[in-house]
Amino acid sequence: MAFKLFKNGDDLYDQGNELIKRGEFSKARNVLQKSIDKEGGVNDVAAVQVALIDMMGHLDQPDRYSNLLQKLKALSVADFDFGLTHVYRDPLITETELTYRKISLMNQRAKKTDLKAVSSNLQVLAQEFQEKIGNEHLIIQEIFNNDTTMTGLTEFFNLMAVSYEALSDDVVWENPPQAAEYEQIAMGYRQQNGQSGSANDARVKAYSNTCRCWICNRTASGEGIHFYSAPADISPALANESSDNGTSKNRAQDNKHIYICRACYSAVSNRADEISYGYHQKAMAEMRAMEARLQAEINSLESQIRLMRVN
Repeated sequence: MAFKLFKNGDDLYDQGNELIKRGEFSKARNVLQKSIDKEGGVNDVAAVQVALIDMMGHLDQPDRYSNLLQKLKALSVADFDFGLTHVYRDPLITETELTYRKISLMNQRAKKTDLKAVSSNLQVLAQEFQEKIGNEHLIIQEIFNNDTTMTGLTEFFNLMAVSYEALSDDVVWENPPQAAEYEQIAMGYRQQNGQSGSANDARVKAYSNTCRCWICNRTASGEGIHFYSAPADISPALANESSDNGTSKNRAQDNKHIYICRACYSAVSNRADEISYGYHQKAMAEMRAMEARLQAEINSLESQIRLMRVN
């Protein structure tokens, strides 16, 4: 029986594909790379397979998609196998291009810069997911997460929701009621996508909420943005003279919290920080003085011990 001491490129290519089927991706990558180096099997398919393996655990990194896209565009065949999944080149090229743009836009969204442009681009991208992929499931999600529920349509709803959330973030500092409207629209898209939209609903309620500041009597809209709820000891007499209803409310219905506008809240907070810092500095000064006294006493004792030893 003949035994091959050194495998040629074709053997390595076949071995790499078997390793992918078994889920041994790290070993498969090394073997496929050796196959490419020895010009075995179908080099451009092996290059795509290596690029796919390199995406594992890095599905949120745009450079992995650009690398895969480069390898896919150089592919000479219309389809190939990745483990037990049969993959068609052109749909994967489309998905990779769209997902690369999605991740880039989501990164911009996270930085909260130029949110109107980001929102507009997200909506354009959402339409492309709907038109170019539609009800077909996403191939990369099937390969790496064994998930066939994510489709071009679910991405459409998700990206539309994110686009309106970006618009909400863009206007909430100047116009909380408008931000609440955008969150309401975003919630609708999330609910059409099978999600609860509870986070959007919470923001709708917070941004729509209006109060009168307990301290300065100024009206403010947008809880958590332009005013805050602060714990307080409200006596029955004070509760009778205050309100917990409508836009003129200045306390919560539980009589344990008052509403304070951002300006007053930050002023009180900053003053409290200054007082706290002053106490800290005073305590540190007293501690250093005590350390100096103790060190002086230690030095005195050491001096007395040395004199006793001499005598």
